[in-house]
Amino acid sequence: MKTIDLLSCPEATLTGELKLMKSKELERHTRKLLLKLGLNDYEVIMGKVIKAVAKLDTSDGFIALQTLIYSLLPEGEKNKIERAKVVERLAIVMMLLVAKKFHKIHSARD
Repeated sequence: MKTIDLLSCPEATLTGELKLMKSKELERHTRKLLLKLGLNDYEVIMGKVIKAVAKLDTSDGFIALQTLIYSLLPEGEKNKIERAKVVERLAIVMMLLVAKKFHKIHSARD
């Protein structure tokens, strides 16, 4: 699946496709979506996301992650509707990526 397809496919399709992806592919999509938003420091942003996800309450975690992403965005975006869609999909991809990384770390310890 191409990154542009992540933005246009129905959520049910997106969820199924993302669950099948390996961490490397999720990272690639994350990098591209970040660039689309004007953010190019993947490592710093993922560090902030990982720290934030570790502290999140599961009931509002998705909204909190979106709020974090919005706080990192450069000012003056032209198309706020398109940006909202990218942030929404980026939050989904990032949450799944962090979950897969945590699962990989914890399963390696067992």
